[in-house]
Amino acid sequence: MRRVLGAIVALSIVAAAAATSAGASHLPRSYELRLSARNLTSLETSFYEVWVVYGDRKISAGSFNVDSKGKLVDGFGHAARFFSPRRPTDADAVVVTIEPSPDPSPAPSGIVVLSGKPGAHAAKLAFPVDLKQIAGSFILATPTDSSVSNETAGVWFLDPAAGPGPSLRLPTLPGGWAWEGWGVTQDTPLSTGRFTSPSGADSSSLFSGPNAAPPFPGEDFLSKLPAGVTAPVSLADGSSLIVLSIEPDLNGSDPTGPGPFSIKPLVTKVASGAADHQSIQLGRDLSGVPAGTARF
Repeated sequence: MRRVLGAIVALSIVAAAAATSAGASHLPRSYELRLSARNLTSLETSFYEVWVVYGDRKISAGSFNVDSKGKLVDGFGHAARFFSPRRPTDADAVVVTIEPSPDPSPAPSGIVVLSGKPGAHAAKLAFPVDLKQIAGSFILATPTDSSVSNETAGVWFLDPAAGPGPSLRLPTLPGGWAWEGWGVTQDTPLSTGRFTSPSGADSSSLFSGPNAAPPFPGEDFLSKLPAGVTAPVSLADGSSLIVLSIEPDLNGSDPTGPGPFSIKPLVTKVASGAADHQSIQLGRDLSGVPAGTARF
């Protein structure tokens, strides 16, 4: 009897295994993408998502964030893994976007931080803007008040020798991105405002005085300064920076928060005692531009 029961149990196990194997053969196959990336900052109010693009169809391969050591992690802090139900080598592109949290849409946000075309075994991913020719300058001035005693408290991205004219040579950014200027002083980044063109006013005059501003990006740091910043501000104190960053822009808001994003292609430390109303060159720094690889 024991032999009979043993045989029945064994047959049951074999039958179950066969049934599982048969069922598994009809399940969709999943293809793993092994993503590596550098210069992606940790996000507090948003997350990254990987997409495999086939024509108009965009398939999510998973989401992730970046921990303090630069590792790609899931929502539980474990190493993030990515899978596509279709073969990545057949795709038109592999894309990494920044998505708001909570995310109201299952579709990509349009804020593409990395993109690349798949090859036989991998896709080399890059930021979708060529920044190699970026350049520019600025002046220290405070045109929005009538005082001449605080001229190093403002920064304006204009060329006084051109009429004045624009002082920034910038590529056009794709949808989902905007330029933003910063005066970093007293260890605090102060925004000069966001813009998409080097000509015309930017989106902000939060700290400026009552007078009309020139039609160029810039800001006077005169009023409504945040806690920790003591007036009068001097950007020529020998420790202040002028920075131009590229910021995520989702319908006019930044899903990554109010501080500077990691892409800061133009930056200069202002010399102590720098003269106002004189052009000061910005230095190009592409070391923070994201890049990566998706291997299959």
